[in-house]
Amino acid sequence: MDEAVISSATDQPRPQSDEDAAAAEHLPEVQRLVSAVRACLNALPAIKWKGKPTSKSAATQEEYLKLARQLLHGASAGEDDLVSVVSNTGRSTTFYKRLAALRYHCLWSVGAMSSALPQAWDTSTRERLMASCSQLLMTMRALVRLQQQGMTQPRSKRRSKRQALRGLPSTWREDICARGMHGKYADALLISALTGARPSELATGVEVWVEFDDLLRKDILCLHVIGAKVKASQGQPNRFVAYAEDDTHPLVATLVKRLSTEPGKKLRVKIAKAGNFTAEIQRLARSLWRNHDHAITATCFRHQWSADLKASAGGDVASRGLGHQSAKTRRHYGMAHQAHGGHALRPVRIEADLPVRTFRPNLYPGTPALRIE
Repeated sequence: MDEAVISSATDQPRPQSDEDAAAAEHLPEVQRLVSAVRACLNALPAIKWKGKPTSKSAATQEEYLKLARQLLHGASAGEDDLVSVVSNTGRSTTFYKRLAALRYHCLWSVGAMSSALPQAWDTSTRERLMASCSQLLMTMRALVRLQQQGMTQPRSKRRSKRQALRGLPSTWREDICARGMHGKYADALLISALTGARPSELATGVEVWVEFDDLLRKDILCLHVIGAKVKASQGQPNRFVAYAEDDTHPLVATLVKRLSTEPGKKLRVKIAKAGNFTAEIQRLARSLWRNHDHAITATCFRHQWSADLKASAGGDVASRGLGHQSAKTRRHYGMAHQAHGGHALRPVRIEADLPVRTFRPNLYPGTPALRIE
């Protein structure tokens, strides 16, 4: 926020001639408003905001503002009420996301009010801005308290989604794909199973084709995934998965057969909405295993994919296959012991744009570096 923008509010041309007296009458109120906005600006460091208003993606900015509005709407009684509403969770991720949303709301609000100050000579605008300042200062005071006290609710035990794999038959992926083979997500189900692609990546589109591999001296089934959740030090922009075309795994064989009907053996698989795709997986799974304890979602395909890769190819390959840059992230996904022997997938190639950060610094020269698993 530019201090000059705030300071210039009282320097704006004021009405002349007959309106001079009215302008002079409003000047003290405008100056009080400018002081209030400056107080909000000066309070920003206390809420520990890092970065600029545009440092988040447009989707994240919109999500933060929406969440902040919901929190403030639920805390109509003031500062104590807001602290209570934000604190009412046992999940640390939820708590700190709420703090981040309120921080962004404060930064965005200061910018919006600063931009509106030149119109402060208008009485209704001035009154609206003054009310916004009062609420914003209340929000900032609540944020400072929340930062100081931290979480107050007992932390909920995190339930990993990979637990959903327990109790499923070894052929569960094949079963779901077979149940959905005549629906509009038939191709997407196969791609999800064979690549562990996120629903958001399927919404972008996955390219599938068959080509001859000079090294293997055989045709291979190729799948290209454009990564989601990609930042400077996070995620893989692109990853490439290949299976031998003569792989007898039912999922590979089904997709190879599907490609045989396409011109040039090429196919682009794309879904319209990620949420609808996940809902369809849940519906198919419920129709197969009504008494299963956990919801089966698209993430389960990623966990099983991770388990297969860890069992057959190792951790670094699993990280590339999942679209991760950091080896630490794979610890949250399916483990090698969850692979199902003859039903595990075994791609012949997995490539990604960027190397996986795999090893901790070696503090003891002459000894092997520690691999993060």
